[in-house]
Amino acid sequence: MVRLFARMGNPPMSARKLILLSGFISLPVLYVAMYAIEVLTRRQPIANTLKFEAMLVLIVMIALEQVYGYRNPVSQRFVLARDIIATAVNKYVTAAALAFLVLPVLLFVPQHFLGRKVFLASPGELGPFWLQVILIVLIVSFFRYWMHRWQHSNEFLWKLHSYHHRITDLRALNTEVSNPLDFALRNVLVFLILAVVGFDPLAIVLTVPATNISGQISHWGADIKAGRTMNTIFVTPEVHRWHHSAKIPEGHKYSVNYGVEFAFWDILFGTYHLPQENGVAVQPERIGHPTGIADEPNYLKLLLAPFGLYPRSWNRAQARRAPHDAERRSPPIVALCALTRAGDTFPRTRCRSRRERKQTCWTAQVDGHGTA
Repeated sequence: MVRLFARMGNPPMSARKLILLSGFISLPVLYVAMYAIEVLTRRQPIANTLKFEAMLVLIVMIALEQVYGYRNPVSQRFVLARDIIATAVNKYVTAAALAFLVLPVLLFVPQHFLGRKVFLASPGELGPFWLQVILIVLIVSFFRYWMHRWQHSNEFLWKLHSYHHRITDLRALNTEVSNPLDFALRNVLVFLILAVVGFDPLAIVLTVPATNISGQISHWGADIKAGRTMNTIFVTPEVHRWHHSAKIPEGHKYSVNYGVEFAFWDILFGTYHLPQENGVAVQPERIGHPTGIADEPNYLKLLLAPFGLYPRSWNRAQARRAPHDAERRSPPIVALCALTRAGDTFPRTRCRSRRERKQTCWTAQVDGHGTA
């Protein structure tokens, strides 16, 4: 929609207001709609085996990215295969694998000392159902905030997490681009702990979609103006882009805006950053790794390299392919004419034919804005 009006020139005031209003409304509506989809489809048998609802949420978000396209998009085509593989692994494999490995350890203590699988004999000991839902949301968001901060400050955890920060643009499809261990520590472990404590299983089931949806929307590649209120409560795309800024804001050591669901933890602990200009949130100039390391399209390297398991021979093979890959990913080449007369160069114009290119043209790479 935004791109359509951009092609038409300056839209009438009513159209601009409509675009702005739809942007403000779409984010809270998306929260509610995605949560409803998650909760309702979990009742269906297919959701328990194929997680159909997760794919539906992702498809809806990708479609909306085309409607509310970000004003400074960076092409992610060269990492598309990596994004798809990482999303599939972390959606369908990581949680089950961590549960298989960690649950026996977590269950050992209550089974050995209390003779049961959970610490509490009854979920009712934690209070009424509605209170448990609120407690789970707060505990999960608090845990994920501090785990996320630790993943930036601890050397080994940053080695795992840094691959997520190589992405150069926020998109729904790269939300779960992470090493599986990095993803599991931040997004899965806390729910296993809560289950062993003895929270009502239904309360956990209801809160999982809420926390997952908010985290996924933070990576939404849409140019949505959420507004000051939304930006101080939730981790919106405007808030989360600063967490992925290639330049760490002044006064912060590692990063800012560590919250996964809620922004108020960042406000409370002094890590919130969202500058305003004329009442509108300012966005970072560039997204990427803070040291300038390029994005990694090779999923096997993302998976194995942090543990020193990526073979050196594969690195050499990748290095030999690098020039060819870089040439394929380079900006488009546009032929420009250099008409000369008596040694003087006339103003350069785009070549109109192959014959001209052979005779008097030179080539130049075009930058991301389409100018030579």
